[in-house]
Parts: sequence; structure tokens; C-alpha cells
Amino acid sequence: MSRLSETFTLGALTVSALSDGAPDRALGGFFHGIEPAEWTRALGITNPETPVPFNFGTFLVRGDGHTTLVDSGNGARGKTMGVPGGGELLERLAEVGVRREDVDRVLHTHLHGDHCGWDVDDEAGGAVTFPNAEVFVHAKELEYWTGAASDGNQQASYTRTRVAPLLTASRIRTFDGEFAVSDVVTMIPTPGHTPGHCSVMLASAGQRLLLVGDAAHHPVHLEHHDWIPGVDLDPAESRRSRAKLAALAAETGALVTGGHFPILTLGRVRRVETGYRFEGV
Repeated sequence: MSRLSETFTLGALTVSALSDGAPDRALGGFFHGIEPAEWTRALGITNPETPVPFNFGTFLVRGDGHTTLVDSGNGARGKTMGVPGGGELLERLAEVGVRREDVDRVLHTHLHGDHCGWDVDDEAGGAVTFPNAEVFVHAKELEYWTGAASDGNQQASYTRTRVAPLLTASRIRTFDGEFAVSDVVTMIPTPGHTPGHCSVMLASAGQRLLLVGDAAHHPVHLEHHDWIPGVDLDPAESRRSRAKLAALAAETGALVTGGHFPILTLGRVRRVETGYRFEGV
């Protein structure tokens, strides 16, 4: 069974990778524009229908005077997925000693339902799950999901049920462009997957960790920027964002991971003659 949580340190920070569902699934939908023989070889499989470990993950950051959650998983609906850890984010938080009241910041890479699901607790009558948290989301992301532009998007109805209670409670704080939440946490625009998608850079004691959100659904996306996930709304923009992240990771020496990478996947990106290579650590 896939691991559902792992905690590690980054300088003075404690970072916990927490799953809200860890299925094995076929990943062909994340590799458009490439022959199956190429991406399957990169993943170490031969049949594109072979299930491989996947994750619906979040990250909890402590040690800077805050309790910060980066994305919030599928929500209670995840309990119907029939996969390890499905819809169990609150249990994962409890296992590392965190109550919902302790979370004072939620950072959203974007507002797909598997990243904002637990913003609202459907098992508590639709109440805001983290009552003391300020929720950070890029202005373009909020505008897209609450506006007419997303009316035809099949994910919009669920996302809107997550966002509306936060707006009513005045919990959402928007920003535009690169945004320093604090000296430790920076939101970096990496659009394409969605209009206001962001990645998150953590920095402490000279160490860095780059959380790529859905700019990469698998580490190989950081090597092959033109292997396009079918869910990306703007493939050309997402390609540019992956290139931006790979360059940033290589230049800063940051550790890199993502919410859809199996727990625990950590690596660094380095420049090679053909472009970039993700090397696990």
C-alpha cells in the first residue's frame, strides 16, 4: 500500500506530506502529445494501462510560528473513492498532532476539487473546515472559478461549493503576481493547468523546497515539458510554467516535490546536455 504520510525537516521547518487518497491508476491522460512507448519507458512500465502509484496530496508546514496547509485534498467525498486514505485528511492531520482549529493558513496552488475539497466539511453541514485559517489564492484563479469563464467546466460546480462559504466568511485573500506570504513562503505563478495556478517555494536556513502543484503530475514532467496532461487548460502556458520551474529548481538547488507524487518523493532538478533531469534523493 502507498504511504499516506511522511514528515521531514527543511531548515527550521517541519514539513508533512499528507495524503487524502492514494490510488494506483493508469496515467496515460497525463501524457498527451507523446507516443506511449516513450512515456511508459520513462515511467518504467511497458503497458500504458498499467496502474502506478498516484497521490492526492497536501503539505503541512510548521516551525515558523504558523500552521500552514498547502492544498486541502478531495474533501469528504474522497471517502467514496475506495482507495487507501481516501477523504482522510483530517485523520492525517490528527496523526501529526494538528486540529482543524490549529491551521491558520491555507495556500491553494489552484482550485480544482482535489486541491480545495476540505476547505468545507460536508460532514459538518458545509461548515468551513479550518475556522481560523486565512486562505490564499491567486486572483485570476478565483475569478475564473467564480465567473462565467468556467461555466462549461465540469469541475466548476464542486469548486464553487468550496469557495462560497469562504467568501461569505471573508476568509479568502487574493494576490496577483509572485507573492511573499512571509519570509518563509512564496507563491509563484505557474499558470496553464488553470489560469491562476501557483507553485509554492519554502525557504529556511538556506534550504529550499519547491512544491509544484499540478504544474507536474509526475517528476518526469519536469524533464519533458511538452508531455502535456490532458487536464491542462492552456497547454502552451503549462509548458512554459514547467520550464520555469525546472530552471528555478536547478538554479536554487531546491528540493522538489508535488502533491500528486507518491509519498515521499523528493528530488532535485539539474541541467543536463539535453535539458533537465529529476534526480531523487
